[in-house]
Amino acid sequence: MKGKTCIVTGATSGIGREVALLLAAQGARVIGIGRDWNRCTEACSAIARATGNDDVVFEIADLSSLKEVRALAERLRTRYGRIDVLVNNAGTFTLMRKETTDGLETQLAVNWLAGFLLTGLLLPCLLAAPRARMVTLSSGSHYAGRIHWDDLQLRHGYHGLKAYDQSKLATVLFMAELARRHGGDGRLSTYAVDPGLVKTDIGMKQAGPLVRLVWKLRMRNGIPAGQAADSVAWCAAAPEAEGRSGLYWKEKLPVTPSPRASSREDALRLWSMGEKLCGLQY
Repeated sequence: MKGKTCIVTGATSGIGREVALLLAAQGARVIGIGRDWNRCTEACSAIARATGNDDVVFEIADLSSLKEVRALAERLRTRYGRIDVLVNNAGTFTLMRKETTDGLETQLAVNWLAGFLLTGLLLPCLLAAPRARMVTLSSGSHYAGRIHWDDLQLRHGYHGLKAYDQSKLATVLFMAELARRHGGDGRLSTYAVDPGLVKTDIGMKQAGPLVRLVWKLRMRNGIPAGQAADSVAWCAAAPEAEGRSGLYWKEKLPVTPSPRASSREDALRLWSMGEKLCGLQY
């Protein structure tokens, strides 16, 4: 990985931070993305200190905002003409329905649409690399998910888990369609990764006391973020994963996603909706 440029979103904590650490340890130039200046500064210093790699920087952006995603992409395109690896790791969970500054349901916006837009804007930089990789974090929750075509923003009958499941299904559909469109010549390989049940605080944020208690009990059976990150970093860097594009991965092995995630018709329909929501045409 030495000399390769790798971008990791949501890199100030949890899986994203551990992925950034693993890639930096392999000698990559790592650009972490986070929302908070203090947390970005701390993570940057800690990763550089732990790995002895001084080629680690952080960019600040709130990925729930399409405007900030666009501004981030512009900075990255200007500073790095070639991007070898993009890890769309940033994610969120909200028990109650919330909207972003763009009027979008928050989980859909952060877990799927931000990565869709960022990847599209950085696609020329990815295709400028000899063999680029795009890794997106999905979840086993996508098996229970379905795309609510008539109410994508879940304005009616909202439930936090229903929104989360939909957003994670959307990431798998996006990854598969991106592989079909840009993976044929081997220049860009895409990977959707199920990290498993992980001990992170994603379910603790913006949740009430009961949900926080349930999440704490759930985390007892989870794996450490570093163990989950190992599978993600493997897809991003391992020679054994080279060119194995468009697959759904868990514990460094390809597994079968849900039947809904395998629908080309649904992938195309969602892709079109994503372009309209972002105002972007790939």
